[in-house]
Amino acid sequence: MAEKNTVEVVIDGKIYQLSGNATEGYMHEVASYLNQKVIDFKKMVANYNKLDDNLKALLLEINICDDLFHEQDKTRKFEREKDEAERECYSLKHDLVNYQMKLENNIKELADTQKRLAELEAKLAARDARDNALTEDEKVTSITTGARKKN
Repeated sequence: MAEKNTVEVVIDGKIYQLSGNATEGYMHEVASYLNQKVIDFKKMVANYNKLDDNLKALLLEINICDDLFHEQDKTRKFEREKDEAERECYSLKHDLVNYQMKLENNIKELADTQKRLAELEAKLAARDARDNALTEDEKVTSITTGARKKN
């Protein structure tokens, strides 16, 4: 269980003791927030110091509730934005996987095509060599046949 802290703070010129599981620094931040609210009210509300303490407290409570609701609205907005970003991220990851699979298939297809091309080039080279050999044989035969006809 967390240790309970007690700290003295000044709110609207009065000393209070705050006690709780929060850190002393946090409790000082709360007191500072309240002091700023009181300062804001003194600037906005004429005769603030002459108002009944209960009315001052009520105005402060309403204002703090208003701040809370605004922060909750912001939180909901950020949650929606976060959810949308997560959905988009999921979609992008899905697209990435699909593109990676297509890339792998294209690489395999390219390798198969290159292998087939090499095989065809080898066959063509063998055929050209055979054709060249036949052509040389035909030349020799032609020369030999021509020499026989002259004799």
